[in-house]
Amino acid sequence: MNTRRKWLVSALTAWSVLVTTAPAEAAPSKQPPKPVCDEPAEMRDGKPVLPAGATDVSGPVDVDEDRGLVSDLYPGAASGTDSFYPLPCEPSIGGELPPEVDDPPSPDELDAGKFVDEFDKSRAGALAREWKVGAVSLPPLPDVQVGPCSITNRPPAKPTVLPCNSERFLQAGQPFEGRDIIYVHGFAPAHLAQWILGNPAARQLWPEGASEFLDPTGYYRQFADDYWADHIRENLFDPQVKTSPVAGWQWTASDASPVYKPKSNRYLTVAWSTNQRLEYAQHALLTQILMAMASNQNVVTPPAYPANQVRPFCSNGCVIVSHSTGPLIASTAMARAARGDYGASGKFVASHVRLQAGFVPAVSGSRVASAAVALGLPTSPVPHLLCTVFDNLLGLTDTCLIGDLSFFASSVLVDLVPAVAQGVWGPIVAQSPLPTVTVAGGHPTGNYGGLTKWLLPGLDDGVVSMNSACGNPNIVTPAVMAPSGATMTSLIKAFDFSTNANMLARAVKNFISHKDLQAGAAPGPRYLAGACTPYLSPTGMVMPVANAEAGTAWDTRARYPNYFSFVQGSIDHAYDGKTDNLNKWPSETGDPAGAHRHYLQFFGPNVEEQNAVTASAVYAKAPDGTYLVHPSFAKVHEVVRGKKITFKLLKKKKVIWIWKRTYHLLDKWQEKQSSHYVYEFVGRR
Repeated sequence: MNTRRKWLVSALTAWSVLVTTAPAEAAPSKQPPKPVCDEPAEMRDGKPVLPAGATDVSGPVDVDEDRGLVSDLYPGAASGTDSFYPLPCEPSIGGELPPEVDDPPSPDELDAGKFVDEFDKSRAGALAREWKVGAVSLPPLPDVQVGPCSITNRPPAKPTVLPCNSERFLQAGQPFEGRDIIYVHGFAPAHLAQWILGNPAARQLWPEGASEFLDPTGYYRQFADDYWADHIRENLFDPQVKTSPVAGWQWTASDASPVYKPKSNRYLTVAWSTNQRLEYAQHALLTQILMAMASNQNVVTPPAYPANQVRPFCSNGCVIVSHSTGPLIASTAMARAARGDYGASGKFVASHVRLQAGFVPAVSGSRVASAAVALGLPTSPVPHLLCTVFDNLLGLTDTCLIGDLSFFASSVLVDLVPAVAQGVWGPIVAQSPLPTVTVAGGHPTGNYGGLTKWLLPGLDDGVVSMNSACGNPNIVTPAVMAPSGATMTSLIKAFDFSTNANMLARAVKNFISHKDLQAGAAPGPRYLAGACTPYLSPTGMVMPVANAEAGTAWDTRARYPNYFSFVQGSIDHAYDGKTDNLNKWPSETGDPAGAHRHYLQFFGPNVEEQNAVTASAVYAKAPDGTYLVHPSFAKVHEVVRGKKITFKLLKKKKVIWIWKRTYHLLDKWQEKQSSHYVYEFVGRR
């Protein structure tokens, strides 16, 4: 009996205890009773048909109910990961596919797609073959010694010298137990735009122009600080007004409601340039960490930092929080540092970084980068739509008339071309010693008004596909290999049906992305591109999976070593990094902690988050008592939405469903955003 069969028998047995109505004296069955599942209504000419003799008919009524924790609904199931799927009952009933889900791409999208496809076929592979890791000549990293570390319990008593990794330096109630944080920003279109506009500071490069990266007034230093300012205010404290009480959002088990509590973590923002290749960013990251460890350079210390501690930055292990391209930089830098590419100092840094929380990682690159590099190396007229995309991306006008954009080919854009990200850097990511938990988004429009979605196979956030954001190494190549996903029992039941106009419009957009295989090879006609787990959509809908494609080239649960999916949702790419000015957090505007957060709204609202954990190793406990992800994270609610009719038949109450969809959503999903789950549950005791 295989594992899935064993689990299903166990689950059905446990569930039948709750739902069976058999009399006590009934003879025991040799087989476990089948669960009592919600019944579909018989439909005739679009109308429900009730059985003869039905009385006390009520409905149809709309339903949106929270049925409680899945751990209670399915006792004995390992609900901390997606191993407890599929559910004993079909999660979807009824509904219909609107004709809009079959809307073909526009002529402009087809024209632009051919332009980028031609680049991928003729040039992308060559770019990967031409680059040799370590070919860039960079200066040695500085030597650094840290310590000693001490705690003064009762001033003016003498400090007690302790090993820097002593558990006494951990701070209960603080993000990551009070560990220092290193913020690594993502791809920056502004860097490219300022280069084009001739900004002399933006044309300074690492390491020759290091002052622009290290000095408080340097262009790249200020950019890095600004990039993370809103995120840091939301989750730690206000960088501009350190004493502001409107910062450090939380809603933990000990809080009756959402509150602001400024935190005590020190942090460093790392400055790097999008106008250079990835190896320069790796070197800039390692150098700035070493300088912070040696002399606290560019380290920001909050008022709440423990005054009785003497602890060099990162000395008891620090945490990297990264966004977009940041996880690719951090993972490859730590892999190369740990294997000795940067000498003893590099190994020293790698040994002092504990974990990484990566928001919407571009770890496998993005076809937006392919389009940009193709734009800089045109071999034929550039399609109008592509020019419009990059006008929006760069914040410029008439990008295609600027002239020479060949400098794109010497920027990090080349490393983000999927063939390069996976072909050159994928093997390095696979060597990273840095455990990384990911937050991934599948947004109905994403950033840039949806202009980029035609570029991105499968579900995406407007900049990266979910294959990349989940840390999935499976190759995705238009016209060759479809994005990872699963085969459904029914395409209709896989559609996030709703009678709410906005939600239905959102479902159409999402379903188009599910079907966007870009003519790559797929297992069959009922195959759809998936998210981090085949069993949940980005809205949290439980998918009617017939075959999860486990172990195949389309396995959504494939991961780079040391990469773990954590949270997914309807998250737009910019949200957890440099937030959109049109979608500000309440902490930015001074609003109460109870004000709702949401992701970029077009069709919305987008407020769902789900448990995207696919491997139990994410709940691993370190010797110091901290977890990569604390097990208390795995509180998931089952929400049912649909339309039902109730009636009596033979004096018994009956319920039938015209349509129904099942959702599994994280606890407090209505109020929390993705970063809140990271700061509450990652790296905690």
